Amino acid sequence: MTAPDWLTSAPIAHRGLHEAGSRPENSLAAFTRAVSESVPFEFDVQLSRDGVPVVLHDADIARMTGGAGLVRDLDWAQLRTLRVGESGEPVPRLDEVLDTVDGEVPMVVDVRRWGFSRSATLERAVADRLRSYAGAAVVQSFDPVAVARLRRLLPDRAVGQASGSLPSAGRLKTVLGRMMLTNAVVRPDFLTYELAALPDPFVTFWRGPRRPVLAYTAHSPADAARAVRFADGYFFAGFTPEARF
Repeated sequence: MTAPDWLTSAPIAHRGLHEAGSRPENSLAAFTRAVSESVPFEFDVQLSRDGVPVVLHDADIARMTGGAGLVRDLDWAQLRTLRVGESGEPVPRLDEVLDTVDGEVPMVVDVRRWGFSRSATLERAVADRLRSYAGAAVVQSFDPVAVARLRRLLPDRAVGQASGSLPSAGRLKTVLGRMMLTNAVVRPDFLTYELAALPDPFVTFWRGPRRPVLAYTAHSPADAARAVRFADGYFFAGFTPEARF
């Protein structure tokens, strides 16, 4: 599957068009703002204990909700009562995001798998919903196993391999992850790589005319200029970029 042109034609809002207070990251308010300004955006999905795909980045809920516990250890009935930051915004489900956007802007769905699992439940849950979604969307993951599964489950969607400094991984996984050796087998359609770690010789090796590189995350015009220099597109947060590719 060829990566769509929109991935590199405009900057992509990282976790929606969010700001402190009223529109926290990965919230319906941040996504609604992106839709209103016609800005493509990225967001994160992982599974609750009872198999509901929910939109949260971290493995645990502490930073975003002030609560305690891992997302994978909580049922949706528990997660739905939480509020993100001080905004009063609830934790969204993937279904709610798709209904809210309804094809108005393109989306990058980051499939968050915290730790190895033989189960493909997460990938199947995401794929099942995207198959019936008519809007523009691609998927990506830091986990090459998830990337391979998503390529099989979603042959009509571009699938990307994400990587970078990988601070939460062990030393060996960090080295192997940054090299992205699994690309030879998995053959992702695009790459997403940490801006602070660019340029990188392995990114240069795997990059090609049919495999663009997206940099994450630009937090200023200076970061954006650097991203344009070393990548084909980028994610942004905390400012409004003027550049269009």
